[in-house]
Amino acid sequence: MIPRARTTRGPHRLSAGRTAIVVVLSVLGLVAATAVGLTVGTKPVGFDTVLDAVTRFDGSDLQLVVRESRIPRTVLGLTVGLALGAAGAVMQGLTRNALADPGILGVNAGASVAVAIAVAALGVTDFPLLMAFALGGALVATIGVVLLGAAGGGSPVTLVLSGVALAAVLSGLTTALVLLNPTAFLRMRSWESGALAGRDLSILTVAGPAIAIGLVIALLLTRGLDVLALGDDTATALGTRIGPLRTGSVAAITLLAGTATAVAGPVAFLGLAAPHIARGIVGPSQKAVVPLAAVIGATVVVLGDVVGRVIIAPQEVPVGIVMAFVAAPFLIWIGRRRNPVQL
Repeated sequence: MIPRARTTRGPHRLSAGRTAIVVVLSVLGLVAATAVGLTVGTKPVGFDTVLDAVTRFDGSDLQLVVRESRIPRTVLGLTVGLALGAAGAVMQGLTRNALADPGILGVNAGASVAVAIAVAALGVTDFPLLMAFALGGALVATIGVVLLGAAGGGSPVTLVLSGVALAAVLSGLTTALVLLNPTAFLRMRSWESGALAGRDLSILTVAGPAIAIGLVIALLLTRGLDVLALGDDTATALGTRIGPLRTGSVAAITLLAGTATAVAGPVAFLGLAAPHIARGIVGPSQKAVVPLAAVIGATVVVLGDVVGRVIIAPQEVPVGIVMAFVAAPFLIWIGRRRNPVQL
């Protein structure tokens, strides 16, 4: 039986006018979130201070806050959000599973355990090496969950259960490794909770190109993923090469989710929520869902980081924890929908 191409409501193709509206609103939302990220916090600053910190730095306390905290956190939040939003969209398109997410399916946990091994067991501290470990862990986890799901019959529910089980095992292993090395635990405590604070923009010299390559691959695969929604047999009959499509999708997911986890730690549920929101706006076409999910992901991460700064000021809540609280009701809502797991 050929799976239905879609169950979500929405047009097959956006009109030119609606496309323009979606593009304008998404860009405006991203710009607004960036402005909020740069100006709102325990110490509110004005736009003039932000501009002066970039163009006429004088060493004042507020300008130091902007240069050393607000700008890096906002830029890294945008980068991480773009990566996880796009990774979630590609994963849902590849598995034809509306519950697919790099966190739920264990991809982030794979990256985390690899980083834990690098830090706790091998003493690695350089970010390029940590990112290499994270990418390797994400790749192994992605392949592992796909193979486990296929061995269980390949149904969406089996895939999710396999991913949850794998994520639980890997998370437990990460905790055990960290607790065996108290020094490593102190270094990784904020990273494990998904935090943007204390990160330097220099890490983007390594992470930026990896995420950019992942985004390009994801965008190039959108047409194939749309055809794959019709089922493997139909996609093959229409000339789609299933093997290279799946290999490219795994590569994109690994680069995007693995690098984002190396930068900010595991940020759960964003890869689940962003594609759902995008699909509700533009319909099921991956050509529209992938870029819009990336923009939504970036917007949500930056705003989530701002909420974490002010909700219990002067203390902070890491963005990964904020996302967990926000996404839990969203996940319940998805679970209550009719036929929630089949795309």
